[in-house]
Amino acid sequence: MRMTLSISAALVALWLAYAVSPFVGVYRLVGTIEERDVAALAARVDFRAVRGSLAEQIARTYLRITGKAGAPNSLRDQLALQLAIGVATSVADQILADLASPQGLLDFLRTGGPPEVEPDGLPTPGGLSRQALGNVWRAYLNSELGIARFFLDVPVDKPRQESFRFQFCLRDWTWKLCGIELPEAMQVRLAQELVKREASRPRG
Repeated sequence: MRMTLSISAALVALWLAYAVSPFVGVYRLVGTIEERDVAALAARVDFRAVRGSLAEQIARTYLRITGKAGAPNSLRDQLALQLAIGVATSVADQILADLASPQGLLDFLRTGGPPEVEPDGLPTPGGLSRQALGNVWRAYLNSELGIARFFLDVPVDKPRQESFRFQFCLRDWTWKLCGIELPEAMQVRLAQELVKREASRPRG
């Protein structure tokens, strides 16, 4: 009986430690952003994964607003859609050129403004900050914990469609930022920028 209670207590302690650990990672990242510590950012962010998630969002929104993402009814349609996403993603990646550098991503996380794009009155929810997180309870209510995955909606006082969804991945026992889902309006604005750049490209 005592052995069973000890094992149960140990398992509960391990689960609590796991549940708390992503919040520790989030607040450490916030501290890095507030201190504008570019060197420390590299230890808390998977730059390639973040850029990939942003580029794919812009590409899919671009295909949607231009009517190029019809419902795939066959394997051929699915392959064509994946090809279109790949092409659009490569162009969208140019819009995110500033995020190739730690400094560019740090500025984006601090301000929450779209990179290399004139906002044209686009409201931005702000970046990842202590103010955006609110208190720990509000942050917890706006989070979702899975197996080696953690999601957090910021700012905590905004509707889901007006906020960022930050994704953290557990890698080498460290929670790293590995994805950012943009607010809907920002996705559309960046996709419109992609349309504009596509229209201005010379046709060979």
